[in-house]
Amino acid sequence: MNVQEALNVFGLSGELTEQDIKIAYKKLALKYHPDRNPLGGELMKAVNTAFDFLMANIENINRFQSYDEGGIYNYGEELEKVLNVLSGLAGVIYEVIGNWVWISGETCEHKEILKETGCKWAAKKKQWFYRPEEHKSGFVE
Repeated sequence: MNVQEALNVFGLSGELTEQDIKIAYKKLALKYHPDRNPLGGELMKAVNTAFDFLMANIENINRFQSYDEGGIYNYGEELEKVLNVLSGLAGVIYEVIGNWVWISGETCEHKEILKETGCKWAAKKKQWFYRPEEHKSGFVE
């Protein structure tokens, strides 16, 4: 994970302070709390990973983020949409690792839905995965 990926989980950009990040974290923690959101446990993994990374690198936040409009988006909302689809697929197991989602279980019957959702097949791991937009530019199908 890099600074821009972590900021995309929060949907933040521009000149930021530690306080801005903490406020955004609290909002997401309320939104994705497992008591309020059935997918909250998985979503909070991504939020917590991003928050820990940003707090550990707070002095570099404004220096290393992208100011290219194409590199900035709200990955938290994108991730929530994907997890909503995955949670409705019988026999599918998914795990959020950093800001990637690895998908296993009985996926054969859901192949087309996974493709439509933007998931890709990892032949070496024999699992499906979903990843942030910034990782997709170098991917060769």
